[in-house]
Amino acid sequence: MLVPGNPETLDPVLAETGTGFATIDRRVSNRDKPVKFLLALAFSLVAVSAANALSLAADPSAVASIKAGHHDCPHCNLAGADLSNQCVKYGNLEGANFSHAKLFLMCMSYADFKGASFRGTDLSGANLAHAKLDGADFSGARLTITSFKGTDLSRTKGLTQKQLDQACGDAATISPAGLHVKTCS
Repeated sequence: MLVPGNPETLDPVLAETGTGFATIDRRVSNRDKPVKFLLALAFSLVAVSAANALSLAADPSAVASIKAGHHDCPHCNLAGADLSNQCVKYGNLEGANFSHAKLFLMCMSYADFKGASFRGTDLSGANLAHAKLDGADFSGARLTITSFKGTDLSRTKGLTQKQLDQACGDAATISPAGLHVKTCS
């Protein structure tokens, strides 16, 4: 039993901290540490989620530029944008962020998408024939009836066989190691 001011009843490590009252106060504050830690962690997670939500907001001027028919937009932020039925044929979109965008039926042939992010993007029906895709990330992208005719996919990231089973290519399409793409009909 702890008796304030009696060093014989205190833990030897805690006895050096002062009176029994101070020791009791420190034990209470130690119990608060896990609560404080959890609150700090919760606030950090909220801040990270807010930052991620902001990064998914496309640059309105970049979206307007693409919709106005401009095909070049290197390193622009188009995350979450709806660019369905748009055309960027032969465009320079190197390093662009298309994460979680809707690119349904988009004409993207012969364009440069080196290092672009298509994470979680819907590319259903998009035409990526002969596109430059070195380093492009397709993790979680939807590729239903996406055309990769004549496209080198060997240096892309995140492609799975399940995704490629939904897409198509031709004899000139180069698949990532261990994967294959069916021929477009």
